Amino acid sequence: MAATEELSATDDRTVRFRLKRPCPHLPDALAGPGDNVPAIMPERLAAMSPYKPVPEIIGSGPYRFLPEEHISGAHAAYERFPLYQPRAAGLVGFTAGPKVAHFDRVEWLTLDQFSAMAALRSGEIDWWEVPLADAAQALARDPHITVVFQYATVIGILRLNHLHPPFGNVAVRRALLGTVDQAEAMTAVAGTDPTFWHDGIGLFGTGTPFANDAGIEVLRSPRDYSAVRQALARAGYNGDKIVVLAPTDVQEVRAPSLAGVDQLRRAGMDVDVLEMELGAAARRRQNQAAPDKGGWNAFFGFLDRSLPNINPYGNRLIRADGLAAYEGWPTSPRIEALRAAWLDAGSLDEQRRICVELQLQLWQDVPYIPMGEYWQSTAYRRDLLDVLPGCFPVFWGIRRA
Repeated sequence: MAATEELSATDDRTVRFRLKRPCPHLPDALAGPGDNVPAIMPERLAAMSPYKPVPEIIGSGPYRFLPEEHISGAHAAYERFPLYQPRAAGLVGFTAGPKVAHFDRVEWLTLDQFSAMAALRSGEIDWWEVPLADAAQALARDPHITVVFQYATVIGILRLNHLHPPFGNVAVRRALLGTVDQAEAMTAVAGTDPTFWHDGIGLFGTGTPFANDAGIEVLRSPRDYSAVRQALARAGYNGDKIVVLAPTDVQEVRAPSLAGVDQLRRAGMDVDVLEMELGAAARRRQNQAAPDKGGWNAFFGFLDRSLPNINPYGNRLIRADGLAAYEGWPTSPRIEALRAAWLDAGSLDEQRRICVELQLQLWQDVPYIPMGEYWQSTAYRRDLLDVLPGCFPVFWGIRRA
């Protein structure tokens, strides 16, 4: 928006950007799916406080959310929206092309690993979104189930709260770089076969345009927890309790969370793990109060590898403008200057140079710590056809044989 002179609607179907200067990334900003999708919200919702839950769900897709059936952390339901008209032609894509609904109703259920495996095998459910590695390998032997082992990649993260001790102290955050063992964390979620995960991961995932190894030795060197304990002591950490949020209902987050908590404890930190369902954890993460007043110190999660998260603006965790930033609220003028420079950079070589500097600054300011990258699997009944790969499940285009 800093590059925009005027944003206007020339008619009911046209939005026009008139720019003050070139903005090379505007098409990407408008095109990408993910957290930063440019959704057009009704004014009454856009004007609400960002710290309050949206009271209604409005969309324009082939399925309609059924709020009266929603049970947080347990059940969500959608029905075919009869007024939706897919485009008449084109190839079916992930978020592009005609979105044809072949089912009258879609239900999401939150189940534990054992219940999900049993329900998929018996046909009580049709699709298990993200089974862990051992479950996926077991399901692959079932002739009635299709398993896609390299369905989508994600980067695990350890997010730190910069508003409160001890992680408000940059020396403490830097000391933690010696604590994280990416290979160990990825093994916890993706198994022992390194075909399905990578360590040595920085800001961006393997094979993406801005991935680089700048400064990665801080995570690749052998882990020495005795040295980390000494570094934490020098930084002023004196055994304060660390409140870590861990979801109970999303195993692909829970598994690396427990592995990461163990690493923090090996470094001598007094960790209090608060286990709760993901919705409750997400609400608590928005609380800026002290950890003993309803806030938190750290949580583990992941960044998906959809288009937005492969650049400095799509990666929401690198934003570092204080209270305007993502939960954790880091402040780094240098990171913000580099992000602004990337926005103005027209050539790919210049963008890459800036991303190298940005990754080096990640190790200095430590807004978060990458925990490695892994391939997610997905499993569904063999009579489901045309399941689209991507960073989240979509239900258009899918049909039953």
